[in-house]
Amino acid sequence: MKIACPTCGSNANLPDDKIPKDKDFSFKCPKCSASVPVKASIGNPGNAGFGQNTAATSPAIPKFQAGGAKPALVCIPSCLGRKRIIAGLENAGLKVHVPETPAQALKNLEYYVYPLVVIDEAFDTDKVMVAYMNSMDMFLRRKICLVRLGPGLETGNAMTALELSANYVIKFQDLEQEDASLVNNVLAVALSEHDQMYAVFNDSMKAVGKA
Repeated sequence: MKIACPTCGSNANLPDDKIPKDKDFSFKCPKCSASVPVKASIGNPGNAGFGQNTAATSPAIPKFQAGGAKPALVCIPSCLGRKRIIAGLENAGLKVHVPETPAQALKNLEYYVYPLVVIDEAFDTDKVMVAYMNSMDMFLRRKICLVRLGPGLETGNAMTALELSANYVIKFQDLEQEDASLVNNVLAVALSEHDQMYAVFNDSMKAVGKA
């Protein structure tokens, strides 16, 4: 059975006879060493398969909330990875804005506060968008989960994200893997970690009427 790591998105193949049928268990990801939880329901024959596993093995990673109209800004040149991100976000109920140039993206940022902004290095070649994000008022910046993409990045590396003033980083090649469900899983991790980081801060601001 193929099981995806919720931290780095890599796939592990576990023999079916090694998966308990009646209890939850976990194993160490062979790539990033993170603990990968597996629900007991995955061991049932009717639930085998990657599609069911994505939801069942990631209890700490909430699905995108469908039915909302929150916008997301996806700044990626036309490619398979961009198509998968757009499809995943639209399926989750988000309204996706896809500018074709950094100038268009900057104009969008002037009019919208995006809960999610995805910027690919190949799109922002002159770093004008990164400079804009770094110069934003921190009250607004905290409302945005910034995901940076690049061919030389390691998906989920917290230190790299910190160095790039981002909330999450993704190796671009990971978005073009055969299993498209990785896209939704990785972005769910990014948004979940961002929400957790600022949950206390946002609650405090709401309490004093500043959010």
